[in-house]
Amino acid sequence: MELLSLFKRNDKKLGVALGGGAIWATAHIGVLEVLEENGIKIDGIAGTSAGSIVAALYAFGYKPYQMKEMALKLKLGDVFHWKMSKMGLSQTDRIEKLIISAIGEKKIGDANMPLFITATDLMKAEQFVFLDDTPVHVAVAASCAIPGIFVPFEFNGMVLVDGSLVADVNCKVLKTYGFDVVVGVELSSYGKGKRPNNMFEVLLESLQSMVEIRNKELESFAELIIKPDIGDVGRFEIEKTPLLLQKGREAMASGVLKLKDIL
Repeated sequence: MELLSLFKRNDKKLGVALGGGAIWATAHIGVLEVLEENGIKIDGIAGTSAGSIVAALYAFGYKPYQMKEMALKLKLGDVFHWKMSKMGLSQTDRIEKLIISAIGEKKIGDANMPLFITATDLMKAEQFVFLDDTPVHVAVAASCAIPGIFVPFEFNGMVLVDGSLVADVNCKVLKTYGFDVVVGVELSSYGKGKRPNNMFEVLLESLQSMVEIRNKELESFAELIIKPDIGDVGRFEIEKTPLLLQKGREAMASGVLKLKDIL
């Protein structure tokens, strides 16, 4: 992966960081669609949790319209494999299968652009960004392993869980690797003041509080933050995928002129 070999208008390298949020992450596709329609070239992409799925597909050449078609056909059973254990309620093998079916067993370094996928090293309580020689399906599965729902992912002696706990919208990694302009896409507007209705919502809203605190620090590394208005759409309401796609488009459309000025 040659991080600084791509040419961009005014020699500015644009990196985009996509945050997590289960089904919410389909809003990222709408964001990418608007960027493409406006002729804005992305030079590198970072993804965390469900955002890593979109980031990986994009880095390997999938166009937004292709990802949209995939998202509209997606079922929860394509992601979750309910097999309860003392470590979680679901395995991550179907996430791996989803990535393999799309791009094969490629490695991060095989991507068409710099690709950064983040997980949380549970034992050290710090971020872990996967290296170029890591299979993409492994990195994505680990990054998506929401604690309490998915069984933690074991990798090279580490116990890895959802990267959103420490680096949801990982703008910092893009700045660290030399990107001049960073756009972060953050998904966290759901459920403000809303009483949780089940154990999943209790767990996820508790984790979301931690995520938002950490995002404030990470977003200081971005020139532009996009926040799709996902309203009261739940993280697993897959039937609302069309709405999320549209919300992503609307959010990026409102910020595209500012981005053009920055570039």
